[in-house]
Amino acid sequence: MLFKNIVGTFCACLSFILLLTGILTDFWYVSFGSNLFHAGLWQNCTKNICNKITEKGYIDATRALLILSTSLIIFAMLVSCLALINYHIGKITASLVTATLEVLSAMFLLIGMSVYTAETYYNVVNSSYNYQWSFYLCWTANVTVIIAAIFHLLAHKSSPLPDYETM
Repeated sequence: MLFKNIVGTFCACLSFILLLTGILTDFWYVSFGSNLFHAGLWQNCTKNICNKITEKGYIDATRALLILSTSLIIFAMLVSCLALINYHIGKITASLVTATLEVLSAMFLLIGMSVYTAETYYNVVNSSYNYQWSFYLCWTANVTVIIAAIFHLLAHKSSPLPDYETM
């Protein structure tokens, strides 16, 4: 049980680092043509001249969903510290609460990444634009947070819970 909680906590921390790096960098969308253009969630840069993104609604939706997902991962990491000491209230363990927070985080992250992908996919397929490493870091963060949730759920299943005989 402790091993599963440690692996789950490690995956949650890794997911947080990947997601935070992906959100804060501007290499989501890149064109290697003559303009050398790259964009993120906060700014567009052309030939080392960067401008803030202000007018696109899908960018705002993606930002909001990814920030909500990051907040849930932070809260899940804090609760996972309680899971390491096998904290529980009745039949609800800290591992179960952590797994629930991680599943919610993965859901918001999946929706946010899907919104961004759906809005930019046409330009990637029909022009010289490509997705770049910041974009892929966020997708990888989604996979690692799901793995963390699985390990925390397995830790919950294997944790000894108090029953009526022990009372």
